Amino acid sequence: MKNILKFFLLFFTVFVNAQKLTKDTLPEKYKDIETVVINDKDYEKIDYSFALKQEINFRLRSVNPYSSYELGLKFKNDLKQKGRISNVILYLHKTESDVNLTNLEINFYKMDPVSNIPVEKLNSQQIIYTPKNKRRGQVKVNVENYHIPFPEEGVLVSVKWLPNASKDKSVGPAIRLTNYTERLTYVTFDNDMTKWNNGFNFSKKNNVYTNVMMGLEVYVKRKKIE
Repeated sequence: MKNILKFFLLFFTVFVNAQKLTKDTLPEKYKDIETVVINDKDYEKIDYSFALKQEINFRLRSVNPYSSYELGLKFKNDLKQKGRISNVILYLHKTESDVNLTNLEINFYKMDPVSNIPVEKLNSQQIIYTPKNKRRGQVKVNVENYHIPFPEEGVLVSVKWLPNASKDKSVGPAIRLTNYTERLTYVTFDNDMTKWNNGFNFSKKNNVYTNVMMGLEVYVKRKKIE
């Protein structure tokens, strides 16, 4: 664990502002890893949203893309049925003016119910998000055409910072972090599936853990009511 921590600290700088926000910045339909039906019952699809609320103004400030660092959030499937993933929501922090942006690769992994680690990549094609600016905000990435399942075991949604044309050793965009009562965030390096671990944490409070802020929208199909 000490080696993992040293390696993590070598490549990343985290800006921590411990001031708690008094206002939840996410839309009301998003709840703490809970599901909310957001479409009319007469439709063929039923949509659900999952997300973590912002509790503390943390950010992952910069990343060395050549370490192939991947940061992901686990989403539990409490729907009692399989679904499809339609959108990923990225909550981005402000990136410093002297740090160049790069593309983010988005991946999906099936979780092993016994070991509780990612074991199988679910997307067969590369999914890329290109940031438009360095401002703080949220973006929705539609992945419905990739036909990615939402397994009963849950899913890990990850982002990976790719090398840019300038070959910078430190890149953005910065991504927002928050606190939560569970360890839901996993990291790995060097594209190695055996290195996934959930030791990512900067919180000094008991039973409170640092997690990456991400959102997920999924849908399940049912028979249309005549």
